[in-house]
Amino acid sequence: MRGPRDDRTFVGPGDRFELVEHVGSGGFGYVWRARDSVLAREVALKFLALDRLVGSRPNPERLASVRDRFARESLIAAKVDSPYVARIYDCDIDGDEPFLVMEYVEGRPLSDYLGPRPLPLARTCRWSGQIARGLAAAHDKSVVHRDIKPVNILVREADSDVRIVDFGLSRFVDATETRSEAGTPLYMSPERCRAEAGDERSDLYSLGCVMYEMVTGWPPFGDERAEAFALARAHQDRTPLRPGGQAAGVPVPLDDLIMALLAKDPQQRPDNARMVVRDIAEVERLLGDDGPEPGPEEYPPHGIHRTGTGFADRLSAAELNVRELTTRHSPDHHLVITARMQLADLTGHSGDTRGAAELYDRIGRDIGAWYGPGHSLALDAFEGMARWVVARGPNGSQRLP
Repeated sequence: MRGPRDDRTFVGPGDRFELVEHVGSGGFGYVWRARDSVLAREVALKFLALDRLVGSRPNPERLASVRDRFARESLIAAKVDSPYVARIYDCDIDGDEPFLVMEYVEGRPLSDYLGPRPLPLARTCRWSGQIARGLAAAHDKSVVHRDIKPVNILVREADSDVRIVDFGLSRFVDATETRSEAGTPLYMSPERCRAEAGDERSDLYSLGCVMYEMVTGWPPFGDERAEAFALARAHQDRTPLRPGGQAAGVPVPLDDLIMALLAKDPQQRPDNARMVVRDIAEVERLLGDDGPEPGPEEYPPHGIHRTGTGFADRLSAAELNVRELTTRHSPDHHLVITARMQLADLTGHSGDTRGAAELYDRIGRDIGAWYGPGHSLALDAFEGMARWVVARGPNGSQRLP
């Protein structure tokens, strides 16, 4: 299996792909950033470790069967067409190593943004809605992910939109001789914990686990140190505490949606991902998103990207402005600090007073570390934090400053 290496390596027919950089490893393979010499574009190559999937001494017939299954599953997954799903372009085999040719996403996994503090509610809704749209597009093609988790959701650097990766791999892994079941215990549905195949509603349960972590700062059960068996029993037998009881300011409709997604019985979860998209849109309007009312055209069978003028898009633009200014200047530059304060205020006016207070708190701490806690900018930041704490009100109601 291909780990990091220094020499230039080419794979694929006619040495089509040049391996440029080893970018990640997982339980069943490695990912490389590569250059496609035919189409002159960057791609991601995911190599699968057959020895982990079919055993160290598989017979030739078994290897051929696994390769055929890999090609079939790749073909099915490649049919998914959504701006929120990383596209699969091709598949091939280099020696004994099957690999996928996928869209290369310049960004970071959602896991980098999570914990221990909750995400701002507007960002939670934006990303959750995009994940649900991606799932809807896949489910329309009868493609189930089976391993929705933060590391399989990438946030693009360019526009802060998400891309779901690794569609199609879970069913392939499930079918191998090792009987290894794809999925991560922290985010696995009860039926998947029972080694059942699961369906679209299994993905919705995993989405509920991810959304729970977004709004509280931690998954519904345990953490990465918990034993897999204990997590599996918790998913099957325990009811998680309501997110609204773990973090202040969670709107009741969002609280109810997450708990519905986490229902033990798949029949009690939302019927499909499009229902989740609509429910999240309702929460966004409750938070004060002044984007246009969604109509039926927003939820076509194959998913169409739609950019509104509401707070979610304005927040994304403000975040990009902060990143661009930080790239051009040092983090302690006054333009960066001003942009961060503007982002905090926009977060508060979107209805997320909790998020605004936390952003101002971070700004104040950063300025204190750079210039001392008594600096006027630090005092301004902590004053902003206090303003949004007061705006929340004693019972969580919002009064805009």
